[in-house]
Formats: sequence, structure tokens, C-alpha cells
Amino acid sequence: MKKRYFIPLFASLFITSCDVLEPEPQTSLDTDQALIDGASAQGVLSGTYSLLQDEDYYGLEYTLNPDLLADNSVFEGFFDSQLEMDQNAVPITNGWIRSCWPDIYVVISSANLLITGVDAIEDENLDKTAILAEAHAIRALAYFDLLRIFGEFYDESSQFGLPLFLEPIPNNDFNQIPDLTRSTVAQTYDQILADLDTAIQLSDGNADPERMNFFASLSLRARVNLYRKNYAAAFADADRVITEGGYILEEDLNDVYDTTDPSGESIFEVVFGNQDQSSYNSFTIRRDEYNVDATLLEFFEEGDARSALFTVARGRDRTAKYPDNTNANNAKVFRLPELYLIRSEAAVFANNDPDAGTADLNILRTRAGLADLGTFADTEAYLDALLYERRAELNFEGHRFFDLIRTDRSATVLGLEDFRRILPIPRAELQVSENLEQNPGYPRE
Repeated sequence: MKKRYFIPLFASLFITSCDVLEPEPQTSLDTDQALIDGASAQGVLSGTYSLLQDEDYYGLEYTLNPDLLADNSVFEGFFDSQLEMDQNAVPITNGWIRSCWPDIYVVISSANLLITGVDAIEDENLDKTAILAEAHAIRALAYFDLLRIFGEFYDESSQFGLPLFLEPIPNNDFNQIPDLTRSTVAQTYDQILADLDTAIQLSDGNADPERMNFFASLSLRARVNLYRKNYAAAFADADRVITEGGYILEEDLNDVYDTTDPSGESIFEVVFGNQDQSSYNSFTIRRDEYNVDATLLEFFEEGDARSALFTVARGRDRTAKYPDNTNANNAKVFRLPELYLIRSEAAVFANNDPDAGTADLNILRTRAGLADLGTFADTEAYLDALLYERRAELNFEGHRFFDLIRTDRSATVLGLEDFRRILPIPRAELQVSENLEQNPGYPRE
């Protein structure tokens, strides 16, 4: 398993920045000296992957908080941050959003440095194209993840997208960051897809599951286009991953989760080790912030093998997807089953044919030990079946909240007020930015 290290530049970025868009004086480091040769460029890229491991991001909370906001997970623990999410009453002072916003922007800043600086390096041994492909893919992932939490991703006409920060910080001086306004949702999606188009064009077709590889970029583009309701494009990319990627559905679900290595169906995982730990096991087994909601345990069809991916510890129901007690559990960002689900949904809604995606749902049901589905009366009946499969397959992997929002089920399933479909911009960011507009329904102070 690869161990990823911060180089001094990103150690400085991580330690000295509380609010990445905050125009306050910060420790300065000449970024012109950060990329001087192939070794430093590789170090910056490794540092960028390390930033994905933050506990506020793929080290724990970005994966598990969407299930807490939805109906898969229930809070029975100690931290107010998770309690506020479980109650769907997230204030502008919530601890997670206060950290998540700047930490993901630090990932973006790291990618920006590579995107704008790698071409100038004179090193014949450096594969600039490969580095640029990964940097564009990581920036796209970070912006999409921010958009789903803080932007009205479900409304293409909305003005509430993201500040698009596309240049490295001059001399790593945070005082020089412009006070950015928010781009529209459409503009934010356009930037994400532009980065993905570039990443896919530049990629050499590699499939290393520990990198934002060619097929991971295709998977992200499929996911983004599905959210955007560009169904033909989503279908094409999902189909390509399924047919060309060489991934397999593991026959035994334990081979997916009871391991600290990527499985045969893993497209991209943020990897951890016992010396480079995530927090998944600590918070799902040893703590009570992310216990299993009783409705999830009760919802499975009889005989569904996925219903066995739960356990009881200290008298509480818990997911069994993160069993390694050294916290070497990886974040499974893209797995092959999601691509079958994307291809299925895209086929149905591209053609307004409720039966166009049934075969892909049945592939997953067969692996789960369930009988095939028959025909559907209409697309609403199909959507019920799709959401069953998505909940059964992807619970505790960061999808449920967004699925309910984008399919317009959040009010009926969760009783969610419309403005709470996204979270507030944290107060700490608003206090240092005159141009940053708060999301509708939330206070600025």
C-alpha cells in the first residue's frame, strides 16, 4: 500500500490556512520554487492525494455525513457537529462545514499549482501529461464534491454555484487571494466537465485504483452528467467503464469490504494504511456518531446478501463495511456497481422507457442473491426499484442524501425543507468575504 507524504509546500498550506479564501496574511512560501523538477512535481501530486485523506474529506466525514443527513445513519454519540446533521438543522457554525469548505479548497489550490506550473518544468524524465491528467481530475472531483454540499446542484438555472478559484496562490500568500463571487451552478458544472474532458484526453488509459485514473475520470464524468440529467453522455461513459475497464463484480461481498486493498470492482479508492490511517473504523465501530438507522435494517428484501453487511457492537447496530481495526480502511470513491446503476438510470430517462435499464439492475440483484425484476408500469415504478438498489448497494459510501435530493424525494422521505437540500456557507468564510453570498434560507451572521 502506498504511503503518501506532504511536501513542505502543502504542509504549509494545510497548517497555516484556516479559511482558504480568507484574505488575511499567512506564512509565505515562493511557489515558483515549489515546482523545479520532476521529483518536486511528483511530490506536489503526492501531497495533493494526501490532502484527500483529511478527516473532513475522504478520511471520514464526506463519506459518512451524507448518510447521517439522510436515513441510513443515526447519531447516538457525542459530537454536536454530527448531531446537527442528523437533525437536519445545520447552522452556519457547524464544525464540519467550517472545516470542509477550506480543506477542499486547499485540494483545489494544490491541483491549481500543478495545472499552471508543470509545463514549465524542464525534466525529460517527467511525464507532464500524466500529472496534468490527474491534477485536472482531482480538481474536478473536489469542485463537484463542494457543489453537492454547498451549491444548488439540482437546479441548473441557479445562481448559487461556487467561487471558481483556478490559479495557484501567488507566493503562497493568502492575502493575495481575490474576494471571489459565486459562479452559477451551470458555470460550476461547465468547469468540472472541462477539467474532466482534459483529464480524459490527456490520460494514458491507466487503471491504477489508487489514482484518479482514466476510468475514474470517466466514472466521475458519468456521475456528473447523471446529476446534470445529461443522460446520453452519462450512459456512454458508464458503458465505457463497464465494457473497457476490466473491472469485475466480486462474487463474495466480503472480498469488497473485508480487505484493506482495492478489490476487483474498485475504480478509485483514497487509500490508507495502519501507519496512515482513516477514521472509518473508529467512528463506525468504536464510536456512536454513525450508527445504523433502523429503517435501513428493515428495508432489505428477504435473502439480499447486502443485508448481512451490518454488525452489532456494544449493543448498537453498525455498518460492517469498515472492519479493519487499525483504521486502514479505504474510502471507496468509485466502484463498478455504481456504474451499472448510472448506466441503468441513464438508459431509462434518456429514452423515457422504464424497462431500458432493468438488465443492469438485475446484474446487481443476481450478485446479491435476489430474483430478477420484471417490467415496470412507468418510470416512477422504475425509480423506486433503482433507489432500492442504490440504497442497498451504496449505503455508508456517501450517496443516499444526494440521491434523494436529485430524484426529488428528499421532502417525502426525509421531511426536508427545500432550503436544507444544501448546507450553509460557514460563517467563518462569510466574515472575511464581502462578495461571498450565503445560500438561501440561511443567515449570514
